[in-house]
Amino acid sequence: MGYIGEHNMSSKWCQNPKCPEKKNSNQIRGIKGSKYYQSNKAYGYGGGNFCTLYCYDAWSHIYMNRALIALNVKLTEPVKFTLTDAWFVDSDYNYSSLNGNHWDYFLANKLFGVKYPITKQQAKIHPDEEYSESLSSAQAKELANTLGLTQSN
Repeated sequence: MGYIGEHNMSSKWCQNPKCPEKKNSNQIRGIKGSKYYQSNKAYGYGGGNFCTLYCYDAWSHIYMNRALIALNVKLTEPVKFTLTDAWFVDSDYNYSSLNGNHWDYFLANKLFGVKYPITKQQAKIHPDEEYSESLSSAQAKELANTLGLTQSN
């Protein structure tokens, strides 16, 4: 079986070892007399590692628990955010015929019941990039402190 090392994490082939057992006609390869079924090409399922949601779910059912334990990332107790740490950036798409369609950004803390309007520049780590990840919880909390939205000013 062909494997790839950690340096190249993407795969061209479905990672479910049982994929060829589906025996779909699009999986038939080879010439007359020596035909076989092979795995499908991977698409967008499971981070681009599986051909279908079915293959991803089947793999997950067998291997996910083992993977979480092997990577030492399986949670043994709930993750909690306190009132002061529960800040995040939220956004809504505004369909407006008057001002044109655009995104509205908010600094939010659902535990406090706060949804405060902020600019795109405040919402983004890299405001010059079209698709930039939003602020982390710690960065959002810092912005909330700066804007006077927290009790710890």
